Amino acid sequence: MKSEFKINGVSIKRPSSFKISRYRLTKAGRLASGLMTMDLVAKKRKFFFTYDAIRSDELNVILDLLWKPQECFYTLTYVENNEIKEAIVYAGEIPTELYRTGGIWVWRNVNFDLIEQ
Repeated sequence: MKSEFKINGVSIKRPSSFKISRYRLTKAGRLASGLMTMDLVAKKRKFFFTYDAIRSDELNVILDLLWKPQECFYTLTYVENNEIKEAIVYAGEIPTELYRTGGIWVWRNVNFDLIEQ
């Protein structure tokens, strides 16, 4: 089965856990009277990917897409509430932990964020 998650049109492994955080960017200040003012600058999303375990070849697909030196922004395609959606994102840190299970080496506890531009 193909993953519903794509970066720049390339399918990536379905994460063990996927979370979306929605937030507002605002510019706030105070008037001389002490009354707070606030302007809505933008509404943004942050996408959290977690892999309990992932093979090296599957992780390499993700790393090859997110660590291209000439690119800073990527197109994320995902499914939310049965709708295909897209966002222009950039990558945060991608910590990984190498783990041996039996005779097989896998990466575990891999998690990363894609933050909307």
